[in-house]
Amino acid sequence: MNKKGRTLRAMAGLPVDRVPVGFYTHFSAEDDAAVAGQVDWCKRTDMDVLCVETDGLMGFFGDTALRTVQDWKGIRPHGPESAYMQRHLYRAGKIAEAMQDGAAVYYMLFTPFSTIKHTFGGETHVMDLWREDKGAVQTAMQVIEEDNFTLSRLLKEKTGIDGLFVSLQNCEVDRFTPQEYVEALKPWDIRLLDYVNSLYEHNIVHMCSWVGTPNFIDLWQDYPYETVNWGTFIEKDLQLAQGRAFFKPGTTLMGGFDNRPGKILQCATPEQVKTYTKELIASAGAERLILCADCSVQQDTPDVNIRAVVEGAQEYAQGDR
Repeated sequence: MNKKGRTLRAMAGLPVDRVPVGFYTHFSAEDDAAVAGQVDWCKRTDMDVLCVETDGLMGFFGDTALRTVQDWKGIRPHGPESAYMQRHLYRAGKIAEAMQDGAAVYYMLFTPFSTIKHTFGGETHVMDLWREDKGAVQTAMQVIEEDNFTLSRLLKEKTGIDGLFVSLQNCEVDRFTPQEYVEALKPWDIRLLDYVNSLYEHNIVHMCSWVGTPNFIDLWQDYPYETVNWGTFIEKDLQLAQGRAFFKPGTTLMGGFDNRPGKILQCATPEQVKTYTKELIASAGAERLILCADCSVQQDTPDVNIRAVVEGAQEYAQGDR
């Protein structure tokens, strides 16, 4: 069974020869270096699925600095021929081409509010904008939503990626109240997920906890997902095995490894990683499972440790448990 087939079958809940493995991390913001870094890393580590981080392209490309509410009021959608769209398509297309006979490729996509946040890297500043003028922020989000739909369609039409890796953020317990989130951001989440699900049969929903704060994750529990990646070491009482009961029946679980510095994937020996891998599979069950980390792995994580996850999954399938 090849890597892509193994991944897509696991997502669909079909039998596989072993549990697939896929991690993701950050690379250069320069297009060719980003392509080379992602491809080389995936091949070196022998992963089954590559989730492509979009370093340098996570924010909104404006003609001027976008810091104030007034700045955001003036933005317009990027057209299909814009440099912004073409850079995304170039990266995704080149990576998918290089992985044609290898791993499945999933391209990262952010919700509109997150795009505003990533434009200036401000976890607090984006909330200041929201409190100052919600209407202006929502108008900007409409522009970004149009961009997201255009980009998703173009990725489907013009690249060979296998689906989208949609990152849900901003639901941390110290950001919005649950009612605020449901009213302010949930509709945007659902529209984006419904649209990408109309384009691709298999997508991944990443319930992000990268700032290290738990989410009101139950607010995402009823979303339209098939495969879910979440912070198993951040969300309370929701490690990999517990996800079986928490998420909707038939969900493929993606996770199991703590991505933070000093944890097993970064610092343990390969043999320790293999042992831990087998324990994870035994606890969560091998069906509808993809081994991954809670979020982006540390960039100095040894390749040999990621390969050890693959080897551990192989040994488990062969009966070495």
